Amino acid sequence: MDERLTTTGEHRAAGETQERILNAARQVYAEAGFRGTTTRRVAQAAGVNEVTLFRHFGTKEALVKAALSGNYPASSNATLEDPVDPPAELLVWTTAVFEHWYVSRHLISKVLGDLAEHPELAPEMCDEPGSEHQMLSRYFTRMRELGMTSNEFHPDAVAGMLTGGIFSHAIWRDFTTMIELPPHQEVMRHFVGLMLSAVGYKMPAARVRKEKS
Repeated sequence: MDERLTTTGEHRAAGETQERILNAARQVYAEAGFRGTTTRRVAQAAGVNEVTLFRHFGTKEALVKAALSGNYPASSNATLEDPVDPPAELLVWTTAVFEHWYVSRHLISKVLGDLAEHPELAPEMCDEPGSEHQMLSRYFTRMRELGMTSNEFHPDAVAGMLTGGIFSHAIWRDFTTMIELPPHQEVMRHFVGLMLSAVGYKMPAARVRKEKS
């Protein structure tokens, strides 16, 4: 047998085992938090023994940090390129990010509750929200550079307001029982409208002419 094929197969199997352990760690953490995420419980959920778990990650702390790195079971895959149609583009983006964070709300809530006792988790927890913030800040900067805005604003501040609104709505939506909330798509539409109003969004002249024709 070709040794290269054997090695490739071993690497693939090791990668699959590692991902299974990480998924199990996220699941257990979402249920039990840091203290309740024992290596024995994670190993049982992953269908491996603790020796295998320690061989891949060394310690419980390293396992938890690896499971939270990038934070969530899957990426939102939400991207923002150069602005062409901000109302439509931002609505698609905010909705995708909301749905991504909403799926992971239990995991996120547990981490937020653990940060005071385990501040070392903060870099992993903040990695993905930070990247979404940067993407959005660049987008609003380009809107300003392209003459799509008329108001003075700081792109980072606008990005922080929008991502903060999305984040808090994803985490707390289920707990808002005093009022009947509209569908999340409608909430995102209002968020986008408020932000575009705040920056003084101006529809490009070419698009205005197109819509009038």
